[in-house]
Amino acid sequence: IFVSCFCETAGPGLDAPKLIKPTQPVSTFNMRPLVRRVPIRGRPYTLSYHPFGSLMCNTYAFICNSTNKATIIDPACHDKLEFSQLESFLDGRDVSHILLTHGHADHVAGVSNAVDRWPSASLCMHPLEGENYNLGHQHSKKFGLNFPSKLPEPNHALSEGEVIHIGDTIRLKVLETPGHAPGHVAFVDEDKSDDNDGAVIVGGDLLFRGSVGRTDFFNSCPEALMASLRRLYEMYDSESIVLSGHTTPTYLKNERDSNVFVSMALQRPEEWWIEETKRHGWVCS
Repeated sequence: IFVSCFCETAGPGLDAPKLIKPTQPVSTFNMRPLVRRVPIRGRPYTLSYHPFGSLMCNTYAFICNSTNKATIIDPACHDKLEFSQLESFLDGRDVSHILLTHGHADHVAGVSNAVDRWPSASLCMHPLEGENYNLGHQHSKKFGLNFPSKLPEPNHALSEGEVIHIGDTIRLKVLETPGHAPGHVAFVDEDKSDDNDGAVIVGGDLLFRGSVGRTDFFNSCPEALMASLRRLYEMYDSESIVLSGHTTPTYLKNERDSNVFVSMALQRPEEWWIEETKRHGWVCS
C-alpha cells in the first residue's frame, strides 16, 4: 500500500496531512511559465502553472497562441484572493474548458469560482469521479481546506481516448489512469516537437518527482496505479515531461531511473501487463 498525506507524494509511515504554508503572500503569486521546458518549448501555445492552497496543488493553464482560447486544469484556488491571481492571468482570454484530472477536494476547490467567472466553459470530469467530487466538502474539513458549500455539476463526461480541442493549436488526449482515484485521468499533448519525441503529460496525482499518489483512500487501488504507471511508459517516449498535481515537473526518464514505484511497475511481467490492459479495456500504441 502506498501511503502519503492527502494528495502529496507517497511514502511509508505518513498517516496525517502535512500542511504547507506558502513562502510568499498570496497576493504576490504569479503563474509560472513552462514554455522554455523541453518538450514544451516551441509548441504553439502558452502553458503555465501555480500551486494553490495549503496542500500546494498545481493548477495549469493552456492558452492557444493563435485564438486566445484557454483551458484550466484542476482549479485548486482555495479562496477569492488566490482565484484572483488565476483570473488576472487569464484576463482577456476565452476559457473554453475546465478540466479535472480527478475529483479530490484539493483539485476542485476553485471550480465554483471558475464556473462563475467563465460560465460558458465546459466543466469536464470522468464519470467515475462523481463520488469523490460530491464528497469534497466533507473531505476538505479533514485537511483544513477552504471549500465551497456546493460545487457545480460537470456538464461533460470525459472518456478514454477523447481529444479535447482548445483553439487551433491545443489537442489534449484523455488517458484513463486509475489507482489514486477510480476515474483519474491524464491530459496528454501527444504531438512531437521538431527536436524531441516527448509528450506533454498533465498527470494529476499519478506520478510525482520521486513518488506517486497515495492509494489508501476508500476507493483507491494500488494495483490499478501500478498499471497506470506502466501505461505511461508503454505509450510515451522517455523524454516526455510529467506535469504533476503536486511538486515540480519531472520526466519519464528521470522517474524510470530513480523512482522505486516506477521500477516496481516496469518490473512486472509482460503477462501481468497484458491482463491489466484487458481488465481496463485499454489499447496501447
